[in-house]
Amino acid sequence: MTTPDHGAPYGHEPDADEQTMAMICHFGMVLFGWLPALIIYFVKGDNEWVKGEASKAFNFAITIQIAYIAVFILGIFFAVLDLGILGCFITLLYIGLWIAQAIFAVLNGMKINQNETTKYPFEIPILK
Repeated sequence: MTTPDHGAPYGHEPDADEQTMAMICHFGMVLFGWLPALIIYFVKGDNEWVKGEASKAFNFAITIQIAYIAVFILGIFFAVLDLGILGCFITLLYIGLWIAQAIFAVLNGMKINQNETTKYPFEIPILK
């Protein structure tokens, strides 16, 4: 029998309050982007485990935000060139980015609830 991978790299099991704060970081990303993670990062800065989870969520949300901005600029470029059919492609990219963000946020929020280690597939490390 294998032992479960508890998300406690900081030497202790997270209590209910710590888990709740970490889940808010990840689940809050679906509707509010990087804001919940940033608020919790600074409010719960004394707790290393919560701070680590908030930084993971924030870094992934900012990476997705940068992708949104890049797609927006691409959309303006297509509009200036009067390439209307590619506007549909831009819309699909926006939807795909939001779906990817929502899926990874929910998956990591569920991992927090099960005391497992979280990991996003890509992120720009801004907060540590």
